[in-house]
Amino acid sequence: MKYLGSKRKIANEIIPIMTKDLKDGGYFVDAFCGGCNLIDKVPNNFNKIANDNNVYLIEMFKGLQNGVDFPEYIPRDYYVDVRNAYNNRDDSKYNKGLIGWVGFVASNNGRFFDGGYSGHEVVNKGNKIRDYIKGTIKTFKKQFPLLKDIDFRSGSYDEIDLPKPNETVIYCDIPYKGVKQYTTSRHFDYEKFYNWCRQKAKEGYKIFISEYEMPNDFKCIWAKEVNCAVHREKTIARVEKLFTLSKNTL
Repeated sequence: MKYLGSKRKIANEIIPIMTKDLKDGGYFVDAFCGGCNLIDKVPNNFNKIANDNNVYLIEMFKGLQNGVDFPEYIPRDYYVDVRNAYNNRDDSKYNKGLIGWVGFVASNNGRFFDGGYSGHEVVNKGNKIRDYIKGTIKTFKKQFPLLKDIDFRSGSYDEIDLPKPNETVIYCDIPYKGVKQYTTSRHFDYEKFYNWCRQKAKEGYKIFISEYEMPNDFKCIWAKEVNCAVHREKTIARVEKLFTLSKNTL
């Protein structure tokens, strides 16, 4: 799924790092699952919990799990009408799953009603007509079978009902400081999050965080330069990092 800040390009490199000590039947908790472009690659010998505070996103994923056929043709006027329903927090006409679907597959770069309408017949810089919505859905459909065994939950990261510490890995792909954010994460409290991580580490949880920089007591254990999309026809290179915080460092 196209999603702002997706970890699709690095998932297969960092998953083995995070799960190397996790036993079969253990739990992999993705506390900020976003487009599920990482958790869908976690091996099936682990139980998988995907959480996000965007209820529209989670209801969309639950709908896909249950075989809901969301519309594949999304004209501009329909997009605008669904966006208005979202902005007014009105799900009387469209359910939350449908609002999530339209907002993610028909917005530029998957920027959930924040990047403008992507369109079906768009003339690009090479004067070629592109169907961006069709292309997004075609790619997304490849992911559908990988979602069936995931336990989807919606809420704040600090309210997740976590399994026991000795059988759980927590991964946090938080909103990065100083970059474009979704509307649902623009007022993220970083200090609160850092303290929550410290508390979970004290309790014995293995916790990993993706970010560009973290406080000094968090240890960077992996880094790689990755091209990131800032527009549908523009990318920039940034260094992705994976941090951890162990009980021994507290």
